[in-house]
Amino acid sequence: MYSGLIPIDEKDPSRALFFVFQPTVGKPTDEIVIWLNGGPGRFKVISQTSSPLTDRAGCSSLEGFFQENGRFIWAPGMYSVEVNPYSWVNLSNVLWVEQPVGTGFSIGKVSATSEEDIAQDFVKFFKNFQTKFGIKNFKIFVTGESYAGRYVPYISAAMLDEKNKEYYNLQGDASHS
Repeated sequence: MYSGLIPIDEKDPSRALFFVFQPTVGKPTDEIVIWLNGGPGRFKVISQTSSPLTDRAGCSSLEGFFQENGRFIWAPGMYSVEVNPYSWVNLSNVLWVEQPVGTGFSIGKVSATSEEDIAQDFVKFFKNFQTKFGIKNFKIFVTGESYAGRYVPYISAAMLDEKNKEYYNLQGDASHS
């Protein structure tokens, strides 16, 4: 399992998204599922800039990692971490990302003013992620819940717009509220 910050732009490490990456615990696979939690509600984006997005809350994707589909479960009321027998990593590589900038442990000045801007930041981050981990030609599935239901289609569309199957071989997306 890996976690840390990866810059959106390699030349400017001051804006980076926090991630947790868990390769599949089963047979190696050439696919990756991206999980995004949404908001509003949990972790409010705090910014000194005036932007339509600064008043929106982002929800940490660590919530999904620890309470829903991650390798381990640590939900409210539990006294210790337990292995999740239903984890998505039993079937695929999974990437949990705290986005947009300003959510959870992600860092940087909030500059996005639209869902398209958020999607462009994500696409840049994801290419840098793939380069860092030597991933190419993977089948990609973008998933999420709550407000991520708005992010998922924009991110998927931005990946398709790249017209680069080596880095953005989108096979599907799914979200629910």
